[in-house]
Amino acid sequence: MQNKIIEEIISFPCLNCGRKIAQKYGFCKQCFQQFPFILAPACPGCGAENDGIFEICSKCLKETPRAWKRAVSLMRMEGAGQDLIHKLKYYNDTALARAMGEIAAEKIDKSSIDIDCIVPVPLHWMRRLTRGYNQAELLAQVISKNINIPHKNLLKRIKHTPRQANLARKQRLKNLDGAFSINKRKNCTNLKILLIDDVMTTGTTLNAASQVLVNAGAAEVNVLALLRA
Repeated sequence: MQNKIIEEIISFPCLNCGRKIAQKYGFCKQCFQQFPFILAPACPGCGAENDGIFEICSKCLKETPRAWKRAVSLMRMEGAGQDLIHKLKYYNDTALARAMGEIAAEKIDKSSIDIDCIVPVPLHWMRRLTRGYNQAELLAQVISKNINIPHKNLLKRIKHTPRQANLARKQRLKNLDGAFSINKRKNCTNLKILLIDDVMTTGTTLNAASQVLVNAGAAEVNVLALLRA
């Protein structure tokens, strides 16, 4: 009885449901089991579960070459995973950045990706001002701390664009033309970069940001998205 009282005093509620006692990464066992984690084998082209016999998935076989070398994703954009990202992005639940960043850090640490620095996909200053934070930057900070690799804000977003989620593919491409640039006094020459974003849908945002880094001299860019649509 005494042990149970002590456990309740020092324990914290699940970051997802808020009712049951948190265990791994700050989630209760029941919630953690509901998350739609991407299962191996995953496609290195986009991070999604591979749906064929080739190294990359059927969608990536039809894609033109991307600026990144390899992509990693944590979950499918559905169910409990989609709810998590909405809480992080639109409901100011920034505690989820720590939890999801720790999960991402463990996955990256177990991968064969060689990294010199971690770079978040930036928000335009107007959107950051409205939201109050950049969720990709919060994630990059957590991952950086957990795998002991520095994070750097090498990129800036110089074009205020409509939300990508509301646009068709051709509109997404046009929308991101010239959207990113390298921050002044920042140098990415010969760096192996891990680029962080919360969601990958068509990959146009990550590809545009990756291309700017490659054009600025990065040795290679790999990307990590929490959710893969």
